[in-house]
Amino acid sequence: MDAAASGGTVVVQGGTHTEQVVVTGKDLRLVGVDGATVKAPTTLTPYGTNTNTGQPMSAVVRIAHGAHVRMTGFTVSGPIPCGPEVGGITVLQAAELDLTDSRVTDMQPDPSCPAEQAGGRGVVYGLPPFVRVDGAEGSTASGRVARVRIARYLLDGINLAGPPEAVPPTRVTVLDSEITGGTPIPAEQFGIAIGQAVATVTGNTVADSVCTAPGCGPDPINDLQSGGIFAGFTPAGTTITGNRVSGTDIGIYQYAGPNCCRITANVLKDNRFFGVAIQDGDGGTEQNVITGGRVGIGVIADSADTTATLRGDVISGTTDAPVRELQCCGFTATAVVKPD
Repeated sequence: MDAAASGGTVVVQGGTHTEQVVVTGKDLRLVGVDGATVKAPTTLTPYGTNTNTGQPMSAVVRIAHGAHVRMTGFTVSGPIPCGPEVGGITVLQAAELDLTDSRVTDMQPDPSCPAEQAGGRGVVYGLPPFVRVDGAEGSTASGRVARVRIARYLLDGINLAGPPEAVPPTRVTVLDSEITGGTPIPAEQFGIAIGQAVATVTGNTVADSVCTAPGCGPDPINDLQSGGIFAGFTPAGTTITGNRVSGTDIGIYQYAGPNCCRITANVLKDNRFFGVAIQDGDGGTEQNVITGGRVGIGVIADSADTTATLRGDVISGTTDAPVRELQCCGFTATAVVKPD
């Protein structure tokens, strides 16, 4: 990577390469063939710090400083060390990554690692403001994730973030990918987590993101829940369409992002608490198919009045109710159900 000239192609042959990879400021095409695997070494060099927790931030593969990279055919794997927050592939500092036909797996430490010292994500674009890198608070990124399989991560399969009101914001397309959760370490997991970013999330399969940390439970006002696709504090412009989500606490969870997201034509099956939840900010759903779980669609208000317009959703097999309004603290939750 260091020797390649900008505009060039690097072909990585099959085998396991135990190292950290960093691409900065270059336009490169990276091609893995015959099972090329980049494996996390036992010690990782950090690039920044989480100022909330004090944990160092690191990555197995890092794309930074305005680099433009096309990466295909790789496996990026852990396990990762106990202590730092680690991304399998992290894109930051206005870099762009087009990631296709690859795998990211085992982004979690040994189960003996205490939960408060553990942190692993599959693919990360951009950073929130509480992550400091080179003196900056947060970072933006852009790109696409297509036909990528992500499994056995600790916190998020894919995490999209950025500083508030960044211009341009982090902007990423995620499509036709498979994200499967599950970890022996207690955690609040999300398959795809969208923060201060604009995302197009289409045609993905997300499964098995269940909250196992202390404080987890079914009450969205007082407890924690995990989500298959989570949009929290997300600006307008995100679309979540045609995805299949199963085996999570909340299939699609819009939180504190008023009218951020178009939630359309998703198939949500056996998500144990809610198929869709819209909380603390107006929103809507359209033509989703929801089966199983306690509640099909929840409209929830505990810090802001919330109205959700539900058009043409098909809900069946719920144990409590197809649609439920939950509210507290003087705020009002309103579900407006329309046939189409």
